[in-house]
Amino acid sequence: MEFEIEQPKFSSALALAQTVADKRGTMPVLANVLIRADASGQVICSSTDMMISLTETIPAEVKKAGSLSLGVHHLYGIVRTLSNRAITMQGLDNHWARLAVGRSEFKLMGMAELDFPELPKTEGHTFTKIPSHQLVDLIQKTQFSVSTDEARVNLNGVLFESDGTYATMVSTDGHRLTKLTVPFAGPKLERGIIIPRKGMIEIKRVLDRVEGDVELAVGSDHLFIRADRLTLSVKLNNVTFPPYQQVIPKEHQRQATALREELINALKTAAVMAPEKTATVRVQLEENNLKLTADNPDLGVAHQEVEVDFQGKGLTAGFNARYLIEVLEAIDSAQVHLQFQGELDPCVIRPVDGLDYLGVVMPMRI
Repeated sequence: MEFEIEQPKFSSALALAQTVADKRGTMPVLANVLIRADASGQVICSSTDMMISLTETIPAEVKKAGSLSLGVHHLYGIVRTLSNRAITMQGLDNHWARLAVGRSEFKLMGMAELDFPELPKTEGHTFTKIPSHQLVDLIQKTQFSVSTDEARVNLNGVLFESDGTYATMVSTDGHRLTKLTVPFAGPKLERGIIIPRKGMIEIKRVLDRVEGDVELAVGSDHLFIRADRLTLSVKLNNVTFPPYQQVIPKEHQRQATALREELINALKTAAVMAPEKTATVRVQLEENNLKLTADNPDLGVAHQEVEVDFQGKGLTAGFNARYLIEVLEAIDSAQVHLQFQGELDPCVIRPVDGLDYLGVVMPMRI
């Protein structure tokens, strides 16, 4: 194998590959990137952790076709520090590789292509073209409430539903829930699928490099995304998502309408004084006024007031300030509705106008 490739393109591909590669696993080959030089004039870089797989094709001057897998972390560390010039890579005996640019030369020990696992195939799947920004919106506005507790497998991802006209993404960690529905001319799914948390992160990384449309396909075990010269596959979580509709209150007796930015700033100030672990703030609602109180025995007390349009009887309840802030920051509307039933019931946050979005935050005892 021997080829010449531009440093920026090679570095960009390796940067993405090393986020997928499994650097702490029990299979050393999963920490590698598989590099294949094709006689048609392209280099194909592939990486996987057996759950997520990524392939990127880069134009290159291929002098001799071949393949080799190398530790992606060290390879990327070298390539990204080289000057913006053409890099020559050459396969040597016993799976070694030589990397040269200008007066710099590196030799790296690799592994045979046969040791690298086979990646999921895209053949046989129907791909649908969709605007990338729709998928970005769905991810950005729901990923923060995915559970990080590995023991709760059914909450370690987002539920994705699509009827071919609208798509809905839902996530929850048991303490809060977010849900977004957008117009979506994508594939029609017979049932919802659960995209794992790391898969969402990698999808977002790929979409950040793409403008315009991407292609999406859903198989029995994998979700596939194709964009430009990139193909990403994500193994779906084969678990049952909780019945989220039961968590969303159907009605409310109290509603406060507030300026979103003003409320975020007040919550952030109160959160500074709130207990570090729970971030608890007391929310007190009365006529046209929302009071926020953070009481920390080790620091002191903070009081904040925000003018609101309030309908209903007065209310005092406790909430995690960080949870409220994250939902509010995901909303684009200038004003938001905060809806309550009773003091021990969830708070539902919705934009006054714009997207069909909501956040549900469970109360805390105060």
